[in-house]
Amino acid sequence: MIERFETGTLSLKMKQDNIKKEFIDRQVLTFSETGEHEELLNRHKKILSLILKYSSKNDYVLDIGCFDGKILKSLEQEGYNNLYGVDFSEAAKVSFTKSSIHFAPCDIEHQEISFKEKFDVVILSDVLEHLFSPQSILFDLKKKLSKDARIVLSVPNAGWFINGLLLSFFPSKLFLSTAFGPWGHTYHFTFYNVKKTAQNLKFKVLELSGGRMDNYVFNSGIKKMLFEGFLQATYSLALIWPKIFSAHIFGVFQNTNMKLTEKERFELGD
Repeated sequence: MIERFETGTLSLKMKQDNIKKEFIDRQVLTFSETGEHEELLNRHKKILSLILKYSSKNDYVLDIGCFDGKILKSLEQEGYNNLYGVDFSEAAKVSFTKSSIHFAPCDIEHQEISFKEKFDVVILSDVLEHLFSPQSILFDLKKKLSKDARIVLSVPNAGWFINGLLLSFFPSKLFLSTAFGPWGHTYHFTFYNVKKTAQNLKFKVLELSGGRMDNYVFNSGIKKMLFEGFLQATYSLALIWPKIFSAHIFGVFQNTNMKLTEKERFELGD
């Protein structure tokens, strides 16, 4: 009876993992087929600027959820040599076949990162919101970090003022939301809980900021013009009051030598 239960539980878990992977692969394929995002997105440019600001070209850099490696390849052009990426999407596997960037397939929620190196910079660009327990992943990641490693991250801002309007009055338009749209997000961040997660794991927060939003919704016509006009009009506000007006949160954490206990692996509330 117990063996049947354990077998059934394992089978269900494998099915759930397969569904998640298939969803991500379909999403990546749909996103890629538009042809609108072959260049770096605005949020990628912001991530890249933060990496350049808080690292050196000799640092060991790991991009978790690297997809096709746009950020890593940009760093390679900047003269970075020790570049590593992990991702579990099928599309990612073929993006590094003729590259000097080290790549390994990995689902970080279920697998250990296979690289033996200690990393000075870890990139988590729009990854944490797809995880069941982001704090647990960051906790486990500690053992892969060098002494003063920096984590450079971006997540959608659930506190963006448009999200409140859409959730309350226009739920049929939630595809406009970076946080609550149909993107497979399982966790929703605000500036407060990004900072709280860093504090829980005893990271030092070097920077928390907003940035320019990307137009990934409308490809043509009057809607595109109006939406991009809105983004342009609110960009300065996103820099001044990012908690309200920035659709994304950008952060840089620094590792410390403060010890963690197992109870800090999970965020259980105050």
